[in-house]
Amino acid sequence: MSSHYDFFYFDRHGIALTGRSLLALGGFDWSNKFPENWTEVEKAKTPFGRLPVLIETRADGSKFILAESNAINRYLARKSGLGLLGSNEDEAALIDQYYESWGEIVAKGGRIRRLRDLEPEKYAEQFETFKETVAIPILLRHEEALIKNGTGYYVGDKLSLVDVHATCLITAFGPLLSIEKKYPHLWKLAENVRSLEPVKAEVERYTMPSRT
Repeated sequence: MSSHYDFFYFDRHGIALTGRSLLALGGFDWSNKFPENWTEVEKAKTPFGRLPVLIETRADGSKFILAESNAINRYLARKSGLGLLGSNEDEAALIDQYYESWGEIVAKGGRIRRLRDLEPEKYAEQFETFKETVAIPILLRHEEALIKNGTGYYVGDKLSLVDVHATCLITAFGPLLSIEKKYPHLWKLAENVRSLEPVKAEVERYTMPSRT
């Protein structure tokens, strides 16, 4: 008997799409777990008081609990057996480099997006600044990396963690950052990865408004 995984997050994509896609791609035995009383009960029981959390129930009944989306993504990439972290140390380092680069877009863009409903004028102004000073310079480098590699992937000639992660973030942020129009190689990568049946199923799931 192999492990069973519960992926604990809200019933929306948010920052969970990469983790869910990795679980699906890797053929893991897994289920979604949604909060029932997050603020008053469940939040205090998680490692850092936030989601997602991965709960692995092993064959002997013991549980391994892991928080932080990036740690979860890397753990699942290693466990998948699909070679998603590259075939040597150089590839692994490059995959990590591009993965971390996306993190800057997520962190800085996420802070600004919180203003969208509360202060729309401030949001519009700050988002334009974010695009010009943060997102565009990074995306141009990523587009160049895909062109230079020439295989349709970031690193080497096969799917890696950063390809999956980039696809999930492009799915979330693509329209806001004009990915389809301005970064054709990034968009093509996302289209190719989204065409994989396990990823496609996760992209198309949980599009309803959150219950929280």
